[in-house]
Amino acid sequence: MHITRRDAFKLLGASAASVALMSAPRIAFGQSGGEIRVALDEIPRQLDPLLYQTNPGYRVMQNIFDTLLTVDYANTGEIRPGLAETWERVDGKTLDLKLRQGVTFHDGSPLTAEDVVFSFGAERRTSEDSPGFGTAQQFLNTIESVEALDESTIRVISSVEDPTIELRLTAWGAQIVSKAAFEAAGGFEGFAQAPVGTGPFRVVSLTADTVELVSFEDYWGGRPDIDALVYRLAPELSSRIAGLVSGDFDIIADVPTDQFGPIESSPNLEIVGGTVASMRVVKFDTRNETLADVRIRKALSLAVDRQAIVDALWNGLVEVPNGHQLPSFGPLYDPDRDPYRYDPDEARRLLEEAGYDGTPIPFRIRVAAYGPELATSQVLVSMWEQVGVNIDLQIVENFGQMMAYPGTGIRSGVDPILVPDPLFGLWRSYNESEREVWENEDFYEQGHILESSLDADERKKAFDAMMDIFDADPPAIILHTMGVFYGKRKNVEWDPLPSVYMDFANASIS
Repeated sequence: MHITRRDAFKLLGASAASVALMSAPRIAFGQSGGEIRVALDEIPRQLDPLLYQTNPGYRVMQNIFDTLLTVDYANTGEIRPGLAETWERVDGKTLDLKLRQGVTFHDGSPLTAEDVVFSFGAERRTSEDSPGFGTAQQFLNTIESVEALDESTIRVISSVEDPTIELRLTAWGAQIVSKAAFEAAGGFEGFAQAPVGTGPFRVVSLTADTVELVSFEDYWGGRPDIDALVYRLAPELSSRIAGLVSGDFDIIADVPTDQFGPIESSPNLEIVGGTVASMRVVKFDTRNETLADVRIRKALSLAVDRQAIVDALWNGLVEVPNGHQLPSFGPLYDPDRDPYRYDPDEARRLLEEAGYDGTPIPFRIRVAAYGPELATSQVLVSMWEQVGVNIDLQIVENFGQMMAYPGTGIRSGVDPILVPDPLFGLWRSYNESEREVWENEDFYEQGHILESSLDADERKKAFDAMMDIFDADPPAIILHTMGVFYGKRKNVEWDPLPSVYMDFANASIS
């Protein structure tokens, strides 16, 4: 089945394929000098990275907190100094870091080794009773201890021979917080409403529809050029576009390719962005009796014409990857891996072999998520129906409803790769923590090799085996890499990262 761009939008209906700017409500906010106003479809409800790990959180908190080390997302992808100026491997399990001198928190207090140890300690990270435990485990699970050797030296010890200690210290959940501010706020709940970090912007206010930040005068990396950074809630795409056109917003997020026209037609506006380090997927819950049969899952994958989706709904601006991998993985990346097959005849054969009886499979989506979500889902349903699969498309409002069991089957999702290593992509997304919805002991065995081997060839072999298992016993279907596109005013000097993060440290207004 070949679906053109025109065919795809016929599936949606004309009303869903375009935004009527004339009928969009005007959202008016005052302009002030040196302020950048960003419109998002969702605003984070709290500002502690261990409590809130979603796109809105990534986009806001990247500007509030720092990590010991960081990744040069914009250029080489190399690890760079952050709150630590230098670092040195002691052995396969141990890393020593020297703290940057003269760093202050937003409340004016100095960064100390005690703050670093606290940020990785029991109250925030390692105690299973901590609200931050679950998020921390995704990236920091092998970090056994963090201790201060002296007032400026930090020692990080891993529970395994860890090839990625340095990368873990750049990851989500590794942000450094003020111990005194956290304790004064009474713990997570209070701190998440008025956080104190060391980043380029400090928090002024957090409400249901606005996050207001101002530049941090004493930022160790140099005060940002702009005075204020304000995130506004604008759930409807029409409102975001109308606000940009009218001058109420300076940047709007998540513009689908079919809505580039109204923005690019204005001489003062432009589209920026592109592919980011995330995989757009649909995930299986094998507790569903139908999906427990691997032949059904493989048939669903074979029925998907990924390139048709990319061409029709993304104008070819994103890519169909050959496996759960990115070129940024360096020597672990396999450019010669076979591409995903589109073979509806083989899909029908597998369904017949499995004895599929037409039982409807639930497919849950959130319309506001993941770019052209409704369009993609309707195209997928059409492709699956073409090979004889009945789909019950269910539109839900939040992630909790997506995961509500019983009644699960297929759900839309994204596998973000916040750190350029398969440990933080494929393994993070499908390790033992996901055992309830899919399990494969061979996959887990190879994942632990990937996690604990210092031998590059052994890691490569393990990763290749994991991708083979993913394809043979699929927990998900990889559709394409994610694209994130922004509309912005041309006088705003800001370059988006090839990442889910939004970084305004170097932004300016010309």
